[in-house]
Amino acid sequence: MTFKAEPFTIEAGKEIHITWSDTKKTSPYSGNNPTGPCVFWLSPLEKKGVGKVWSKVHEYTNDGKASDSAWCTSKIATDGGYYGFIIPEDIIPGKYLLRTEIIDLLEAYVSNYEDYAMGAHFYSDCLVLDITGSGNATLKNPVSIMDVYKPFYKKAMFPIGSNDSKFTLPGPAPYTTGKP
Repeated sequence: MTFKAEPFTIEAGKEIHITWSDTKKTSPYSGNNPTGPCVFWLSPLEKKGVGKVWSKVHEYTNDGKASDSAWCTSKIATDGGYYGFIIPEDIIPGKYLLRTEIIDLLEAYVSNYEDYAMGAHFYSDCLVLDITGSGNATLKNPVSIMDVYKPFYKKAMFPIGSNDSKFTLPGPAPYTTGKP
C-alpha cells in the first residue's frame, strides 16, 4: 500500500469529527442506509495497516437498546453526517492510519455465507492522522483486521429490532487512556 494523502493534524486528547456522505460525496449521510454500529481503529502509518497493527480506539453499538434509533448510524444521521470521538490522550505522537467502519446490519438476519448478497455489510475508509502531543503510551491489543473479521463475518447475524438488545462487536475492547 502507498499512502499519498496529506495528514490531518490533531492533538491527542481532542475530539475528531468524522464526516460521512452519500456515495457520490454530494450530500451528508442521511441515515436512509445503513443501520448499525461504528468502529474506529488506529495503526502506526509506517506499518501500512498490514498484520497485527490495528488497535480499536472507539466503538458505538446500539447503547444496549433494541430500538433502530439507538444505533451509531442513527446518531450520524441526526448529527448531519458527523460523528465525533476523543483521540486517546496518552498515545505517542506520530502519523497514524485511522480506519472508520460502519457495519450495516439491515440484512443481517441471514449470514453472508447463507446468502452472499445479504448478511452484514461492511463500509470502511481510512485517513492519515498526524497526532501531536506529549504522550508516551503505545496502543494496546493490536490485531489484524482480517483475523478479527474473518470469523465474525461467518456469523454476523443480528435481526434489527429483535429482542436481542446488545450487539457484540468483533475484536478487543477499545483502548482506554491510562490502562495497561
